[in-house]
Amino acid sequence: MTKLSYETRIEAPAERVWEVLADFGGTDRYNPNVTESRSTSDANSGVGAERHCDLSFGGAQVEERIVGWDEGRSYDVEIVESKRTPPMKNPHARFEVEPDGDATIVRASMSYVMNYGPVGWAMDRAMVRSKFGGAFQRILAGLKHHVETGELVTDDIKIDLKPVRALAA
Repeated sequence: MTKLSYETRIEAPAERVWEVLADFGGTDRYNPNVTESRSTSDANSGVGAERHCDLSFGGAQVEERIVGWDEGRSYDVEIVESKRTPPMKNPHARFEVEPDGDATIVRASMSYVMNYGPVGWAMDRAMVRSKFGGAFQRILAGLKHHVETGELVTDDIKIDLKPVRALAA
């Protein structure tokens, strides 16, 4: 199993950061990897909320569902269906918000198992891990930029990745 984890510090109260993250269908406001997102369930937050995302690379799409929710603190997401993404089993992501004085620490992690045994393992080492790691760095950098400036983030906006730190897996 591969696990990737990153964190960043956002200069805003945890309540504000959570408000942005909890709008599950609105990830395209801060995630430069997503060109369009929308809720596909009656609920837009909490366990069972679902969304569709069109990704900014190669026509990829994902359907995601919240499977764990701790109001104001964290949520867990599973990828229910994906098109034109790497072949993997059990893809799971987690987002956590932790107050840090007047600021907020946000952690994002993803875990998955590649299909195809040794071939999948080699694909993961050669390119998939790097691609997903870069995508998660951009998500946190985009979230930081959006919350701190109020600007919508797209794949063509210049965002600073330096404040995003990789955590030991």
